[in-house]
Amino acid sequence: MMTHTPLVSAIVPIYNGERFLAEALDSALAQTLDDIEIVVVDDGSTDASAAIADRYARQYPHKVRVIHQANQGLCHARNTALAAARGTYFALLDADDAWLPHHLADCVALLESQPDIALVHADIERVDVNGASLGRNDRLWDRMHADPFHVLYLRHEHVCCPTAVFRRAAIERVGNFDPQFNRLGCEDRDLWLRMADVARIAFINDLHARYRLHGANMSSNFGKMLQARLRLVAKFGSTARGQRLRRRALAAAHCNLGDELMDAARRRAAFAAYARAFMVLPESTAVRGMLRSLLKPHPRRLPADIAPAKTAHPPALQDARRQA
Repeated sequence: MMTHTPLVSAIVPIYNGERFLAEALDSALAQTLDDIEIVVVDDGSTDASAAIADRYARQYPHKVRVIHQANQGLCHARNTALAAARGTYFALLDADDAWLPHHLADCVALLESQPDIALVHADIERVDVNGASLGRNDRLWDRMHADPFHVLYLRHEHVCCPTAVFRRAAIERVGNFDPQFNRLGCEDRDLWLRMADVARIAFINDLHARYRLHGANMSSNFGKMLQARLRLVAKFGSTARGQRLRRRALAAAHCNLGDELMDAARRRAAFAAYARAFMVLPESTAVRGMLRSLLKPHPRRLPADIAPAKTAHPPALQDARRQA
């Protein structure tokens, strides 16, 4: 029933997310920028997600489209939505997150005013399963004047997915989400790195989305997280810009894993991760990590309803709290 070409296409993959999907779709429909379409890809859900999405499509036939497919994982679900989207700009929205009303208007205004920017992103508020605030992290983008490619490759900062708005032309230039990261993670950071290699990335230092932390603890997925990060290091370490940064990026991947293992109270495994980082690049960050893993008291584990990450496409691993 859609004949008008929208300015923005919201990209909404869903797998068994019946609990939060309506809130996510309502937040897209409540945007002050009204010229949007919402492309929902039901990735083989076995709960009521498909029925909820179809209900919204019937209720808002000029706004919401639903595509049903067998389960293929987050990466492929997003690519399906990108292929079907008709907008000039694409905006990511996972089915358990929510946009603030001004999000698209502010991001599109910046993209329209500066054509050399490929991607705009902003800050998030973390919330628990009930929507209660878990606070905001300190963002460093405005205080770092380094090349965004270096910042992302060396894991100094990240792009929060539910705030990412980017040009269709950027996707046409660098390609879709890379399937080699499907069911592992890092598919988003990989895309942002490819964009940063050819165009500008801009950060808006303002709250634009609520990012929900929930689900089972992902400690069993640490191996997948590391596998994805090592693939990312290897992929960009073979490029002209990434080659000289490869050792630092590899050490950063191991240090980040050490940090996450510390958060999960797995101190012995954390020490091993920091030790691997030190073997790659003997420097102070890895040393501090090893000392912290030996000396720091055991942290209190987070309750299950605010576990440090979320899984949207089992057995896929979504880039979560640290945006793997």
